[in-house]
Amino acid sequence: MPGHPDHALYEQIRDGVAALDAKHGRSFDAISERMSASLLVLAKDNDLSRVDHVVLSNATAQNPAGHTVFLVQGELNDPSHARASMPTAQAVQTPVEQSLQQYESVSQEAQQRAMSRELEQQSQEKQMQQEVRGRAASMG
Repeated sequence: MPGHPDHALYEQIRDGVAALDAKHGRSFDAISERMSASLLVLAKDNDLSRVDHVVLSNATAQNPAGHTVFLVQGELNDPSHARASMPTAQAVQTPVEQSLQQYESVSQEAQQRAMSRELEQQSQEKQMQQEVRGRAASMG
């Protein structure tokens, strides 16, 4: 996977999962690999360009601590950070091969979203230029 456009993103996720493992007295293993692959799909599907933190949820009235895993782009205390989440059990139970297939699909969708945004932006810029020219012509 080195040389792949999302290799750095995967490494950031893998490092975050390894840090979670260490914090909980675990070593990186097959469960960690499954979680990393699942989280790569989650990051790509949510258009995260980097992952600064991988964190587990705190206990709530409805769910125990660690029920949900979060990816965070930005600082944890910054209200404008981007984040995505999924049930931890789903992340660790999804086979790596299945995540890689999902990754291919969400990567194509992400590319299409990016192209659509780019075309929309170009269209808006063109429209603004035409409006400016129109105003200039009516003033002149």
